[in-house]
Amino acid sequence: MTSIEFSVWTETPTSAHYRHDWTPTPDSALGGIWLSGVGTGTDGEEYFGLRGFSDFVHGMTHLVSPVCGFRNLKPTLDAAPPHLFGEYATIDWMEPYSAASDDDSTTVTFDSGKVVRDGDGCHWTDAIGRWEWHGRTISDVFVVHVPVQPGVDQEAFYRHELLFGRGNVEGTIVEGYVHQDFAYGPPGTFYTDLAIARELYGLWVSWVHEFEDGEKGGGCFWQGRDGIEGFGPGYFLDGGKTTAYKDITSTLTRNENRRLTRIEADIGGKQLTFDLSMSGGPLHFFGRLAATSDNRPIKRSWVFVEFPDGMVNGAIIDMVGDKYRLARGR
Repeated sequence: MTSIEFSVWTETPTSAHYRHDWTPTPDSALGGIWLSGVGTGTDGEEYFGLRGFSDFVHGMTHLVSPVCGFRNLKPTLDAAPPHLFGEYATIDWMEPYSAASDDDSTTVTFDSGKVVRDGDGCHWTDAIGRWEWHGRTISDVFVVHVPVQPGVDQEAFYRHELLFGRGNVEGTIVEGYVHQDFAYGPPGTFYTDLAIARELYGLWVSWVHEFEDGEKGGGCFWQGRDGIEGFGPGYFLDGGKTTAYKDITSTLTRNENRRLTRIEADIGGKQLTFDLSMSGGPLHFFGRLAATSDNRPIKRSWVFVEFPDGMVNGAIIDMVGDKYRLARGR
């Protein structure tokens, strides 16, 4: 087993965190941003959207490569859900974007929409109004740092936060959650160059829940892949407080087709059970927080899981990213 050195901490969100020139250290640089919305419509349908920024090519945003896009989730683990918008369904949809900031806000603009971060939260809109999400941050900013060490040749940072979201999808009112996560590494690198993606992670979980009394909570955590010992960074928003942990553990249950159906996690001495019933494709699963060890009634929840099950490693990442070499100047 390989043991990995890493550190975790939380920060109070500020407008500076959403500037594209914000970095956790002076000698690091942005290596990717992802923006996701997961929600339930008044029509009873479940919706998912995920867009990446500067994670394959700096200054470009994308929807399809390899698992992004807008989907109408269905109650099955064994089929890819239908795309919401046909133009994103078959090819990589890459667009240049611009980012402009002032003291109070950052606006990211691209041909098919824009994202605004301001004092009211995050506002993600499609250019013709088909997709509109407004999220308000409910957690602190969480950061994990993996320094250079044997087996890790470039330091990596990952940060994450949770937002409660409301909006509409093609006119249907939705509620759920939004998350933003960011990767940083040496200048000129991308998330796919760094050890978290290439060597370390075997599971990633993010969720928001609301108890019957109205209190909102949630969190995010990683688990190391087979052969990696003790890689359990994450955080838990509980009782209005965001706490970072290094030692989160989990037990996974899969069905006869090896699709992930349940995660039982231990976070800071509390046990949480996540039941998964929907698939977003080969890597992504969705469901609900089914129970917590303090037995508080859960009104609603949204769980987003990435579980590559051996399908992601450095060689596969390089194969997927090979077509971007010219654009990256490599």
